[in-house]
Amino acid sequence: MSNQINEANKFLMHERTDSFDDYYRSDLTTLTRFLLHLGASIEDAQDVAQEAMMAVLNSWRYVDDPQAYARAAAKTIFMRRIGKAKRDQDAAKRAWTPEQHRSPFVSFAAEAESVMQMLRTLPLEQREVMAWTIDGYSPRQIAQATNQNPATVRSHLRHARASLKNQLARHRNTTREEE
Repeated sequence: MSNQINEANKFLMHERTDSFDDYYRSDLTTLTRFLLHLGASIEDAQDVAQEAMMAVLNSWRYVDDPQAYARAAAKTIFMRRIGKAKRDQDAAKRAWTPEQHRSPFVSFAAEAESVMQMLRTLPLEQREVMAWTIDGYSPRQIAQATNQNPATVRSHLRHARASLKNQLARHRNTTREEE
């Protein structure tokens, strides 16, 4: 029985190696977007996504969930690239303020940038669970992929949503006062 399982695993490993190209093409863009949600610049997100894809390729035979593995690897690589002090300093510099977006004719790209700036104001743990959530993962899946307690993930998500809700309310109030 054990030999049959080993033979099946060898077959699956060979199959998975052949399909990495398909996986790479299907997930590279969403992985890059995931890194943008974590607070990376577009250039850093592209570089880190490539590096994370190399990590997935190197472990391809052993990875059960390549998307989750890629996101965990990308987050680790991204965090390694920037120190905590630099990360906090950069987040403060890029902090969203309502004065930056007063025009009633904000384009979709400007709205997307506004959302990215709001996400950057969140603490890292909250920003991370929001990035995973935006990418379609449930709290249970996030907890499993990041080796956290599901209750902790739900707590971070709840606090992140409350913070974003407050930021949106402040933005709406400022916009109404200007009119």
